[in-house]
Order: sequence, then C-alpha cells, then structure tokens
Amino acid sequence: MSRLTGWLVVNSFLNTKKFEELYSLLIEGGRKTDIRLELKKTSDISISAPCGKTELPDFILWWDKDINLARLYEQLGVRLYNSQRAIELCDNKAKTVLELSKNPDICLPKTMFAPKTFSGIGYTDLSFLDIAEEELSYPMIIKEAYGSFGAQVYLANNRREAQDIIKNKIVYREFIMQEFIKESRGRDVRINVVNKKAVASMMRRNDNDFRSNITNGGITVPYVPSAEQIEAAVSAANTLGLDFAGVDVLFGKDGAPYICEVNSNPHFKSTLDCTGINLADIILDKIYKDLTT
Repeated sequence: MSRLTGWLVVNSFLNTKKFEELYSLLIEGGRKTDIRLELKKTSDISISAPCGKTELPDFILWWDKDINLARLYEQLGVRLYNSQRAIELCDNKAKTVLELSKNPDICLPKTMFAPKTFSGIGYTDLSFLDIAEEELSYPMIIKEAYGSFGAQVYLANNRREAQDIIKNKIVYREFIMQEFIKESRGRDVRINVVNKKAVASMMRRNDNDFRSNITNGGITVPYVPSAEQIEAAVSAANTLGLDFAGVDVLFGKDGAPYICEVNSNPHFKSTLDCTGINLADIILDKIYKDLTT
C-alpha cells in the first residue's frame, strides 16, 4: 500500500508553545510510521470541504473540539481519530457522566445536574442546591460542563461558597455537582489508553490544591496502576468509543477506582516527561495498522 496521508486538525486560535510542542510530536510520530501528516487549522478546512474541491486524506487526526466541522468530514467519508461523537461526549462533562453511567461496572462520583438557564438570565433560583446538599453534602465539587486543565472546576465547602461560585463564576453556563472523593484530594492517576490498552500511566499530585492538574501546580510521579485502575480506565475509554484517551482515575475508599474525567485530546507532553513514553508514536502506529492491515 502506498504511503498514508493524514491531516492533523488543530484549533485555529490555540497557538501557544504548549500546544505547538504537542503538534510537533504527532507530526514526527507520523514520519516514523510512514504517514505524511499535514497540519491543518480548522480555519483552513472549514470552507472548502463542503464544496467538494478539497482532496481528502486517508484519515484525520482530529486534535480539536469543533464538533460540527468534525461531523462534516465524517459525512464526507473520512475516518476520524477520535470520532466526532467520542470527542463530543468527552468535551461536555455532563454528557461524559451520562454515557459512562450506562456501564454498571464503572464507578463515578455521585453526580447531580444543574437545571438549564440562559445568558442574560442566570441562576436566579438556587433552590436546587437543597437537593444537592442532601445528596452530596459538603465539600462539593462544582464543574462547568466545558473546561480544560482544571480551570473550571471548583470546591464549595458550604452553601455560601456554592452560591458565590454559581452566581459569580459560572453565571449562566451549564454545570454539574459531584460528591468530593476526599481520599483523592489533590491526587489522581492519569492512565493513557490506546487501542483498548493502558500504555502509559503516572500519578499527579498537588499538596496545595484539591485539583491535581499540572497547570494548577501539580507534579507528576511515575506510577504503576492496579489491575482495577487499568480495567476502569480501559472500560471508560471503550464505553465512550475512543481510539485513544487520557483517563483520570480517582482514589476512592480502600483504593477503589472512580472515573473523574476522560480526555479525547490528552495533553501527553507531561506523560512523556514523566514516563519517557511518547503517546504520539503509539497513536500513529495504531492508526497505520488500522488502515494498512
């Protein structure tokens, strides 16, 4: 078979060094597996494709969350890694919980969904907190449905803090409320799954924040996950239909694994720095084998 061609589709507006490093690793991973991977910004491909004037690649590595554009290319018959449906399920934390809850073997923090409001109106009635307090108690995790690197995740220790978070930080955006898994405060395990296998793992730890994210000051430590943690991570990725994923696993009571979040576009540079394992090579090798065997 002739050399494969692929597009690495990235966001038009995320031009920081942090993201450019990741894109370079993926393009280099393509070279190692005889894939000509061309970088494309969403603005480069959002107009020409519907007109049928673009020569389509063998596949697209979709490293963005533009769901509508991803769906368009799937309608044109292009294989996407990951699929637009899988990315959509991961991008919205409420949808992630709903999909994972279909699998009885996956443990999730107890979750409640905030009622929908609108821009210009906001949450004018917070009586739904009465039910959340009864079900979840405090401290309580409040998460915006959309967000990355832990920036839109909050900890409310009491009713006053919950009201302040909702009124002044969330304002009108969609969010969920979850029980706080105290055993996992400031730590979790990132398990990277590719092709239904756990291929690289690390513990993230932050002694100064309830969130473990590196962006919030967390550190990474090499870690060998338990069989239960691996099973939970792989099961979560499979349930969401992901070809590859970064799965964040919490430490529950007695070490029981709870799925915190699942990332369809994991920022794996920290995994490389911690473990020496380059996810780009493994992802591109998976794609090559998919399309040539």
